[in-house]
Amino acid sequence: MATWADVDEMAARLPGAELGVAHEGSPAWYAGRHTFARLRSDDDERELVQVWSGEMDIGQALAGRRDTFVRIDTFRYRVTMWARLDRLDRAELAELLLDSYDIRGGRRRRGDTGLEDLLR
Repeated sequence: MATWADVDEMAARLPGAELGVAHEGSPAWYAGRHTFARLRSDDDERELVQVWSGEMDIGQALAGRRDTFVRIDTFRYRVTMWARLDRLDRAELAELLLDSYDIRGGRRRRGDTGLEDLLR
């Protein structure tokens, strides 16, 4: 089970990632000027993480996991997902953060930082 503290820990290991706040005041991690991880909550006050992906068909791939990925919005060039943190393990969270960081900040920004760096 992951928490927002895990997001903070992993995101801080990404080159140039900065903790800030979203427009409504929730904690958010930035790659340059773009948010790549943002804290949300559901009606039951469960922690959600909002992340982005460039995999345009990810909504179909995650259709059977609506208990975890409670919102998936597809735009022209990217997809945003809201996932319940308590339904993710740390490895899946790390994968989501890396994908989101790459699509929002550019893959070159990450350099050689990989999953193993976020999970250590």
